[in-house]
Amino acid sequence: MARVLFDPNVYVRNDMPKCPICSTNADIYRRLRPPEIFEGWCEVCGDVSITPDAAERARRAGKGYLLSAALKQRPANQEYETIRQQDVERILKDAPDFTPLEKLDIALSVVASMSDRPGALSRFSHSQDYPLAYAASPDEALFYLRELAEKGYVHLEHVSAIVTMPGYERVEQMNKVGRQSRIAFVAMWFDPSRNPIYDEAIAPAIVEAAYQPLRIDKFEHVNRIDDEIIGQIKRSRFMVADFTGQRAGVYFEAGLMLGLNRNVIWMCDKKELPSVHFDTRQYNFIDYESTADAKARLFNRILAIEGEGPTDSKLENL
Repeated sequence: MARVLFDPNVYVRNDMPKCPICSTNADIYRRLRPPEIFEGWCEVCGDVSITPDAAERARRAGKGYLLSAALKQRPANQEYETIRQQDVERILKDAPDFTPLEKLDIALSVVASMSDRPGALSRFSHSQDYPLAYAASPDEALFYLRELAEKGYVHLEHVSAIVTMPGYERVEQMNKVGRQSRIAFVAMWFDPSRNPIYDEAIAPAIVEAAYQPLRIDKFEHVNRIDDEIIGQIKRSRFMVADFTGQRAGVYFEAGLMLGLNRNVIWMCDKKELPSVHFDTRQYNFIDYESTADAKARLFNRILAIEGEGPTDSKLENL
């Protein structure tokens, strides 16, 4: 949306308007009349349109930065919608819980991706872009920048970073484990009864996040099926694993992907969730109740964990 210009006939007057999500000074105002929403633009969150109760829910949870990250990682062509309380509940539930070391790697990747060329200062701003590193505050993002500097991965000029050659080597190491692939491997039961959840939820969510779904039964090949599965998993950036039907192959494929230190997005029809193997119950399953629920939550989870896919690169030949 365009940045909001204050109109006293439309918005409540506020001499120091702030973002209702991150509390940064922002061009965001509350509407005078229904629908009662905050709308405008924030340097941290980007375009904002949110109901007051949704903003309050994120603040109460102390997880506003996760909402900021979800907003900031939206694809540029995604249809703009007002965030409501149920959307916040879903985003908070689906958001990944990264460890500090994982956030450190994410911070380095973001800093490198926002560098126009080697030796140039990155455009990454710890005060504005901290949600992209899943940091809860600018101070946490600055802590990661300083730790990256201690490791020799970046050189700091005040609070701006230049990625060093060891930093680029680290990024390349991360890339070698599939981080630059556009492929999302889908592991699921191939019974015809499961086609609607793939055709109407899983595949569209992956495509809308700018990745390419790969389901092995829809992929033409001449190799042994087990060799082909292993090879395609190794090519993939992440996996969407739907455990509905409790197929042993899905457990095997998810374990293989975890062994490669890549992300698995866990899904299961809510009615079957109690039946999943106990070894997997510690994972944050998308326990969907409908295809629409599965699609929306999977799309949010992909953006939260992987970010938007590399839309400027060519499709890989499958």
